[in-house]
Amino acid sequence: MPILATNNPDITSLKGIHLYHAGMSNCSMRVRLALEEKGLEWVSHEINLGQQENIQDWYLAINPKGLVPSIIHDGVPVTESDDILAYLEEKFPEPALVPTDQTLAAEANKWFDLAVSMHIKAIKTWVYSSTVGATKRRSDMAHYAEVQPDKELVTFHQKSLDGFSKEEVEAAREMIVDAFRKMESRLEDHKYLVGDAQSIADIAWLPQYVVLGTLGFDFAPYPAIIAWAKRQERRPAYKAAISNWMPKIPGWALRAGIKIMRTFRKWTTARPHTHPQN
Repeated sequence: MPILATNNPDITSLKGIHLYHAGMSNCSMRVRLALEEKGLEWVSHEINLGQQENIQDWYLAINPKGLVPSIIHDGVPVTESDDILAYLEEKFPEPALVPTDQTLAAEANKWFDLAVSMHIKAIKTWVYSSTVGATKRRSDMAHYAEVQPDKELVTFHQKSLDGFSKEEVEAAREMIVDAFRKMESRLEDHKYLVGDAQSIADIAWLPQYVVLGTLGFDFAPYPAIIAWAKRQERRPAYKAAISNWMPKIPGWALRAGIKIMRTFRKWTTARPHTHPQN
């Protein structure tokens, strides 16, 4: 479990649960959902990814990969959403988000592991190639490559600048569709992904639905998933963990704004620089 050993007094002096997160980050949503489902109090530290706050020195001291989310619990930093959820389950076992039945627990973990394994290869690839575009500037990459120990992430962000191949985008789409088909089959006659209660399986996949749906993924072929998501939205945790952190504009307007920004970035990057004549 990525628990960082540190003597940094800015970290070790913190008491309670401090969450470092971003509003539209699906991994951040998972941890916020777990905290709210468990009824835990937490202090919010929202990280501005657009301003690259996540790769500033103060945050790299908490999470050397510069990823969100991270938590600090009584001076102990924990990173990676799957490990944070495991940590919270160990420290705060009630209410349980991992079923006590071993068979159901294995099934819930399988769903969660699938979401984690797809994060870069499918979800991020589809989001960045289809809607968002690059979030790093070419001028950022040398510094990012220097401070980022996970070279898979460096390669991903470089690809987001250079452009994903049609084959990579299609492979990402197929992985997403395959996962949602399996979800649809399960949810046609069940209220939850595993067993008869909320679990880490639901917590793993609800953020995928929210982020992809907001950015224009078509869920019309999956009516059981839509019905499940509606039930999830009625849970008390949903507002505090998701609704409160979403953009305050409709999804169509957000997508239009992203496209305009993406076009502007491409235009300014490609535009030749001229120098005034003396």
